[in-house]
Amino acid sequence: MSQRRPTMHDVARAAGVSPATVSRVVNNERYIREETRAAVERAIAELGFQRNEAARALRPGQTTDTIALIIEDVANPFWSAITDGAEQVARRHQHMLVVGSTRHSYDRERELLRDLVLRRRVDGVLVVPTAQPQHDLHAELSRWAPIVFIDRKPVGVAADAVLLDNRGGARGAVEHLIGQGNRRIAYVGGDPAVTTGARRLAGYKQALKQAGLPADPALIRLGLHTVDDARAAAAILLGSVDAIFADNNRMAVGVLQALHEHGSPVGLAAFDDVELAALLSRPVALVTYDATRLGAQAAELLFARINGAAGPPKRSVHRTTLVTRGGALSG
Repeated sequence: MSQRRPTMHDVARAAGVSPATVSRVVNNERYIREETRAAVERAIAELGFQRNEAARALRPGQTTDTIALIIEDVANPFWSAITDGAEQVARRHQHMLVVGSTRHSYDRERELLRDLVLRRRVDGVLVVPTAQPQHDLHAELSRWAPIVFIDRKPVGVAADAVLLDNRGGARGAVEHLIGQGNRRIAYVGGDPAVTTGARRLAGYKQALKQAGLPADPALIRLGLHTVDDARAAAAILLGSVDAIFADNNRMAVGVLQALHEHGSPVGLAAFDDVELAALLSRPVALVTYDATRLGAQAAELLFARINGAAGPPKRSVHRTTLVTRGGALSG
């Protein structure tokens, strides 16, 4: 059974002082005996008490009129579109949207979530989770504010989620490369521990298997996070492959740079749209979708929960579309 959040009264009882004294210590007021301050601080640490910053200014029944969105990288156009969709919905519900970036760090994610939910008391949170197991963290925080996951859902966490058809999209892209006569198709991707990466890799392997082609481990490069990582990995693969599948837009940009630098005719398909892809001299097959709509739908689901909607966790999966941009085949 989940434990309730400790209060100032709990701290006061543990320290043997009045709630008013606890408040004075928490607010760092002067003229408090050192032994009294030490007793209160010890009780705070033992009980795990955290001051609710926003609630200090609230009357019962009020909200903060704020929701939060935690993403990986504010510079990535994919996350920018997610943010745009969520902000449009928040504005319609007369809420402010606060955005934080994990930079692929679980410690950063945990810090942001605890601060936003436990201290600042946002009304709800949209989360793009990191790869690390986090069942206990989200189980604890969901007692204080509803959480909706976007793009990926942590394993073992029963919660609302708005996802993409990652396996199907990747499978379709690789099938496209195979249909062009390519047989040695490399995979350049991010963290396979993240559910999106795992499902895209599964789609890649499924397409190869259905075509009677082996998934050669020597052609699979994983654990990449930056454009430079992808460019270096692609440069090593060139000369031994017919085509490359990049599992996100940053990977695609890195592969394109390597192809340009080496003048390679290797084919390319990628998950996510890529900025200015229509201007490329070579055709590139891209798995596309409406990221703004993805963010908006997740925010609508969050507000439904904030407003009291009950029922089991909801899981929505958005289908993807394969398009060709650039080259003579662009539309």
